[in-house]
Amino acid sequence: MVVDFHVHYFPDNIVEKAISLLAAPNNMKPYTDGTLNGLKKSMTEAGIDISLNLPLATSADSVRGINKWASIHNVAPVYSLGSIHPDTPDPGNAIPWIKSLGLKGVKMHPEYQTFNPLEKRLEKIWQACSDNDIFVMTHAGKDINFSPPPLSCPADFAELHRRFPKLTLVVAHLGSWELWNEVEEKLAGLPVYLDLAFVLGILENDKIVSIIRKHGADRILFGTDSPWRDQKAELETFRKLPLTDDEKDLILYKNALRLLKW
Repeated sequence: MVVDFHVHYFPDNIVEKAISLLAAPNNMKPYTDGTLNGLKKSMTEAGIDISLNLPLATSADSVRGINKWASIHNVAPVYSLGSIHPDTPDPGNAIPWIKSLGLKGVKMHPEYQTFNPLEKRLEKIWQACSDNDIFVMTHAGKDINFSPPPLSCPADFAELHRRFPKLTLVVAHLGSWELWNEVEEKLAGLPVYLDLAFVLGILENDKIVSIIRKHGADRILFGTDSPWRDQKAELETFRKLPLTDDEKDLILYKNALRLLKW
């Protein structure tokens, strides 16, 4: 079995606009058309059994609509997370409502939502997620569509874990995109999850394996960031890493199934 823990697709009525806006700043090439059907075709070609879509609320006003849409489309073989915005007025009620929709976690993005994880205004969100057993999947580190410095870094997520130790945290892009030396120094080994989205084929394999081994394969999740990466090529690259079969099984599906409580 293979679970891709980090993919994106968009509603049919906005998909062309969304792909165009996201691809334009760096002339990125999408590997699917950005639709659900395009993702399913990619999964079949790659040999991926399950994918997890990560929608994002770009304003507090969009939280309700995004999560309703996510709950409707939270169906095999492509499941979905929900999303919360830093300016959501009452996270203490919003998070339990998101959970009631059957969504296991929420996606956040410091760059697109303009926040630092340690800001006081987010504390109610972290506490509500902790109290309701909702995990947080967050972008981390640089983003190719935004100018540096990034709004988050490995030290921030290490401190966030210390402040909210019961919060289940998934830090994307192997802990912080293009800040992997700092990941190895300040985040690796802490009880948070890291995913491999937009990392394979970009970071050298020896460094990837070094971080995985220091952090522990039982807290690493396979992810591709489709449509911005080719699922088939990402999976082939991963399978060539000098990891044990047990480590690969943990990363490819066992950790995901445990985190999603399946």
